[in-house]
Order: sequence, then structure tokens, then C-alpha cells
Amino acid sequence: MAFISARKEVSHQSRYQWKADYFIFHLAKICLLVLIMLVQTSVETYGQSQHWNPSAELGTYIGTDATTPFWLRANQFGVVPLTRPDFTARAGLVYESQIYSLDTTKKTKLAKITWGAGAEAVYNAGSGNNKLYLPEAYLKVRWKKLEFWGGRRKEILGIIDTTLSTGSFTWSGNALPVPKIQLGFPDYVPLKFLKSWVSIKGFFSHGWYNSPYIQDAYLHQKTLYGKFGKPGGKFNLQVGVVHSVTWAGRAEYLKDSPFAIDGKLTSNFGDYLWGVVIGKIPKVYRNKRFTNFDGENRVGNHVGQYDLALEYKLQKSKLLLYHNHPFEDGSGLQLQNIPDGLYGLSWKRSPSSRSFVQVRGVLLEYLFSKDQSGAGFDVPGSHFKGNDNYFDHAQYREGWSYFGKGMGTPFLPPTSEINQKDYGGGEFFSDNRVVVYHAGLEGTASKAIQWRTKISYSANYGTNNRPFEPTAKQFSYLLTVDAPLLKWGNTRLITKLAVDQGDLYPASVGGYIGLRATSWGRSR
Repeated sequence: MAFISARKEVSHQSRYQWKADYFIFHLAKICLLVLIMLVQTSVETYGQSQHWNPSAELGTYIGTDATTPFWLRANQFGVVPLTRPDFTARAGLVYESQIYSLDTTKKTKLAKITWGAGAEAVYNAGSGNNKLYLPEAYLKVRWKKLEFWGGRRKEILGIIDTTLSTGSFTWSGNALPVPKIQLGFPDYVPLKFLKSWVSIKGFFSHGWYNSPYIQDAYLHQKTLYGKFGKPGGKFNLQVGVVHSVTWAGRAEYLKDSPFAIDGKLTSNFGDYLWGVVIGKIPKVYRNKRFTNFDGENRVGNHVGQYDLALEYKLQKSKLLLYHNHPFEDGSGLQLQNIPDGLYGLSWKRSPSSRSFVQVRGVLLEYLFSKDQSGAGFDVPGSHFKGNDNYFDHAQYREGWSYFGKGMGTPFLPPTSEINQKDYGGGEFFSDNRVVVYHAGLEGTASKAIQWRTKISYSANYGTNNRPFEPTAKQFSYLLTVDAPLLKWGNTRLITKLAVDQGDLYPASVGGYIGLRATSWGRSR
């Protein structure tokens, strides 16, 4: 639930930063060790087929301002910093192995297991940005449709156009992935007893925040989706929910806070099951584990979204109409904050060999977050509370963020990313009431050249607690061109052009030029 943030105090980031680095370093070592073992065993034959996917990239950023333009850093899984780096290097490796049992004594169909690992490292240098990131480092195993994995893994949760969108409302890929363990069904599983007219998917996970500002805080996350429609038919309806909770933790700034007990937030297993997983308000007002803040509301910072989508398949294309509806408390759960959310209409077309220049995707999106169940916390004539104050939270000083970056849509940015002179100060997220108009196009030229463009216009109103005066208007643009360069390593030339103009970010023109290889040796 979102409230007015607690007063800011100096965090002990330098004291705890080494713990975060230590954790990520050892996670990378484990994944690297597993990958080496897989290389050594890949020559063995056990009825298996292996798939290696290497990647390497070298590039440089240029621009008219020291700040990285919005669309060069948004939804990049936290690896492109606010201050523009001069140089970047990336390397990654993903392994997939498919194993079939060789037991031929059984007549029944035997189980299939898939397993694998992946890791990616990103190093930025220049302009004070000498830093190593690890956006991915994970191990996984999958039995039939059920998958278990642990580590860091790039994810986007919610139904959107993943290549052209502004980003899913609550989990867009804007921040570094949170390390976690996860069990679930990543793909839709048809229910045979309903003749496959209904399919479901979802997962349950537990994560560890290793953020410098708070220690021993956890992430609870789960999803459930259903798809309804004739198998192989033209039309289907998808509905689902994403529920994420930051819970537990201890910090220096909480020691004098009325929202914690001796600087700690409850990590009790019973409180976790009742207040975090189920989302119930505690039966007691306060006790030795939590204060009346949790007693009046519920344990943890709850952030979630409902998803609704309609898909229609044409002969050589498909249409997708979708909506992400956010909630952070009971009012949002019961839709008292309508019309807040993300609305999108996407069109995708299959490749065609007729045209030199082809448009393969078109997207129109509208993002609105001004309602928030009312401007005031107490809503006259209603038992619901207003001022949802998206992404901010009183107990968790940095709200719905991870290592300083928002985990949801980048159009609700942290205060540290915006114009400090005119709109700085306030809460960690001081601009969560926005109206955004967005369009995207993608396609090919001469079959092998891929291009993509995004154009966005936003009106930013601040928060209900601290409105922007005047309203901040912002225009952001991106053009990406990906062209083949060398057959060796399937090397491609990546170029990006980005423009920012408006009140929220510095007026700037920036770009990126890089080389990316995605195979071993010479490609065919």
C-alpha cells in the first residue's frame, strides 16, 4: 500500500554495498562453473541435443548532454545508467540441453526434462560510470511444462507488446532483475478435461533484495493467467494477475520510525503467509513484531496489476488489445482507481518477401495514472482509502525500486532522474500522476536490416502530495537500426538515435553505435 514516504535519513550505502557485490559475484561464479561443466559434458551422448547461444557486444554512447536520453536507458534491465557512459562491453552465454530417457522397456511415453543455465555481464566505463553489472545469472530445470529456476533472470510480467511498448505497469524490465527462486508454468498449459478451450499458466517465487539502503528484505511474487478460446482458433481472451510484495527488512533509518519495531520489519512466517501471500489485514492492531501501520493496512509493500487482453489472428497478421490495471491496496483491487492503467493496441505481421521496406509491427499505447482512487487518503462516503501514491511507500524509503531504478513503467521515474531544479525534492517517486501517448513501429529493409522506432509524449503532474506547478511536458524519441556486417560471429552493426525535449529531462540528442556477435565462428 502506498503512503507518504517516511522522512529521509542518510543511508549506510557504503557499508552494505560490498555485501551486494559479494552476493552477485558468487552467483556469477556458480553459473560460470555450471556452464564450464556443461561444456565438458557436451561431447557425451545421452540421447540429448544441446543449444549454445553466445553473445558479445562492444559499443559507445555519444550525445549533446551528460544525461543519457530516456529511450536509451529505459527498460534496459538497469544496465544503462542515468549519466551517459563512454564505452560499454557485454558478454553472455546461454545453454539449453534437452534430455530424453533411454529406457525402452516401458511402453508408456517417457518424461522429458530440459535444463540449462545462463549468464550475462555488462561493463560500462567513462564519465564516472566504471561499473560491472550482472543482469542475468541463473540455473534452471524443467519437467514437461513445469519449470524451476534460481538466480537473476530477465523478465517482463504482464501482457504487452514486448518490443514496442512503454513497459508493463509494475514489472517492465526497467531495473536489474531481483535474485529469486521460482516454480511455475511459464507457458500456457491446456486443460484437456475442458477440451483445451481453457489454458492456464503462472508461478510462485521468493526473492532477495540486496539493495544498499535496506538489509534482509525479501520479494514475494506470483502470477496466474488464463486463456480462453478454441484451440487453433482466430480469437482468444486472456485474463491474469501479477502480485508482488516487498516485505521484511531492517535499516538504520527505521530505528526511529513509528513504522517499525527497533528498526526491523516483521519477517515472521505466519505474517508472511497471512499478510504477504494471502494479502489479509492482520487480526491484531499491533504486537511485538509490527506496528499499527501494518495492523491498519497489511504487512509489506503490495504492488500488482490485473491484465486483460483480446487477441485476433488474421491470415498473415494478428491484433492484440490489452490493458494493465494497477493496484496497491483494496481500492485498486476493487477497481476504485479506474481509469488508471496502460492501454495498448498492437498489430504484428508475418514476414513477407515482396517489399524492400516492410512494416511488421505497429503499436498505439495510452498510459494514465492520475486517478489513484481519489486525491485524498480519506474518501468521503467510502470505506476505501484514496491517494494510492503509486510506487512510493512509508516503510520502504525507496519504494518500488531496485538499486535506484523503478521496477515498473519508466514513465513513473524516481525523483533522482528528473529535472531537480524545477521538480526535485519530495518522495522517492515524485512523479506518479502522468498521462502518456505513445506509438511504435518496427520492420525490415532489404530483409536483413531490422529497424524500430518509438515516439512518446507525456504530461507529468507530480503526486497528490506535491503537484508539479506547472505541469511538466516531455517528448522522447528513439530510432534503432540493426544491420548485418560480417558473417563471422553473425556480427551486426547496432545504431540508435534518441531525442529528449521538454521539461522533465535535459534537451538532448544522443546515440549509440555498437557491434554485436551472436554465434561461434563463421555463420552460414
